[in-house]
Amino acid sequence: MKEQFSKEENRPLDSDPISQLLVYTEEDGNIYFSCDWADSEDAAMSIGAMLYRLVEGELVSEIMDNLKSQCVLEERTEDYEKISTLYESLKVIKASTRELSKDEVVIDPLDATTF
Repeated sequence: MKEQFSKEENRPLDSDPISQLLVYTEEDGNIYFSCDWADSEDAAMSIGAMLYRLVEGELVSEIMDNLKSQCVLEERTEDYEKISTLYESLKVIKASTRELSKDEVVIDPLDATTF
């Protein structure tokens, strides 16, 4: 699979990025990451903005849209379906786990001794 870029940038920048986050998986199945940024306030702020967009799902949605387009172009739609199915399934599992944990009564360990 070729490198992926956002819809706004269909090509890599001509200059070095001021910040970057590399997320990768090795054959062992573990997920690793590396983060780097220039020694500037803008670079540090850009890392924070990048993490925010990942957590809020906006960036993930853009990446998924880009992956889908790339997989269609490369005639690898089966790969996209696998990626998308796993991603959506993991989201459902996480949501159901949250729901189950809401049903449990949580007691501060210090308060438990007074019962």
